[in-house]
Amino acid sequence: MKRNVIPNLRRVDWSDTSRQNEYVNSVVSALDGLGEKLDYDYVCAVSGSAFRTSFSVEGFNHGNYHVSNTPPVIEHTFAMLGYEMSQHVCGDFETDFGLIKDSIDRGVPVVTVEGVVQFADACVISGYDEDGRVLLGWSPFMDIRDDHPEAHDETGYFRKTDWHSGYFADCKGRILIIEGKREQPDKATVLAQTLKLLSRLIREESLVPGQHNGLAAHKAFSDALLTYPWDDNYHVYLNVMCNYKQYLDRQYAAKFFRDHDRADLADCYEKIAALCAELGRIIPQDFTAGDMFSDREKLKPYCDVLLRIRDLEEEVLPQLG
Repeated sequence: MKRNVIPNLRRVDWSDTSRQNEYVNSVVSALDGLGEKLDYDYVCAVSGSAFRTSFSVEGFNHGNYHVSNTPPVIEHTFAMLGYEMSQHVCGDFETDFGLIKDSIDRGVPVVTVEGVVQFADACVISGYDEDGRVLLGWSPFMDIRDDHPEAHDETGYFRKTDWHSGYFADCKGRILIIEGKREQPDKATVLAQTLKLLSRLIREESLVPGQHNGLAAHKAFSDALLTYPWDDNYHVYLNVMCNYKQYLDRQYAAKFFRDHDRADLADCYEKIAALCAELGRIIPQDFTAGDMFSDREKLKPYCDVLLRIRDLEEEVLPQLG
């Protein structure tokens, strides 16, 4: 049975506690495999990932941070990095595997959104085995045995058998095929297009059904912590940690704006990033503050900071042109 693997792709995991974005890391890994030496910090900003906020209408959803909730980010990412990319929503196995096989056989890694490993925001796919019944690649969830008990490949990549059923199909996952190089936008175009995206990510109340976006998402997150009922503190704490991934990425905005001669926006995002760091101090990312979720008064300082971030991002809007 046929097997083909692209070796030595850059690993995608959570070992860097400041760079947790699965989608950004997957894009960096895939393009690194094509010889592009990209920096997480730059890709995080230019993709729009450093500016996106999403929160489920239903409340505590561990997947709120997934890039599928802010789809304009995906196309924008590859355009700004100088690549043609096509997106394909999960369909029948033969079609979907055909897309992946053709790309791998060209030596080009594939990125899946709502990735093939359970609960993954994104995965980078490095190969296939057993005529496509098994996919190989990287995902931060690959070492979490409850989520992915299958033994890894001899290359170190995960092996995902029957990848086309279950999570990937249930979540209507997407396959991102990197078609090839395109003209790299000049610096002025990169800034202009990213500011246009930033305006949408802040202003629009919903980019996909069932999700609050931007300013509305900050408020929804705060309201959920102060008003929604829950019986399981661990579940809510885990949700806060997952949502925090979106705020963690705000730290990469200021340098992007300074490099593009927008000191006004850089100054704003330094203030926003400082508040995002404060969120991480109020509720640490290590489950040591579980008692806070038994007393909503203890959650109010966290919610106050969320609303201050919302207010500062609202103040950013007139500067976007």
